Amino acid sequence: MLEEALKKILLAGLGGVVVTGEKLEELRKKLVKENKMSEKEAKGLIDELVEAGESQWRGFEKSVKEMLRKRLDGMDVPDRKELEMLKARIESLENRVSALESAPPETDGSAS
Repeated sequence: MLEEALKKILLAGLGGVVVTGEKLEELRKKLVKENKMSEKEAKGLIDELVEAGESQWRGFEKSVKEMLRKRLDGMDVPDRKELEMLKARIESLENRVSALESAPPETDGSAS
């Protein structure tokens, strides 16, 4: 449920980025065509707007990640590091069990 909501938010954001990029290009062309700015000035303005948008997007991503981590921590879901540690322990235990199973049977030294 939470994953689906996040997917919708991120897709909406991506759609907004595409639309915004197209609108910025239209704005640049309009400013140059109407002689309100030179090509260089219009490009500089668009570059500044894009950088500001990217900065805001990075902030949004960071906020979403922090919110998700808090939610997952609240549900006691392990993070990647914890999962890797558990995987390593399981592999070690599997190797030990395999070694014990393949070891020759011990004799107690008494003759029957």
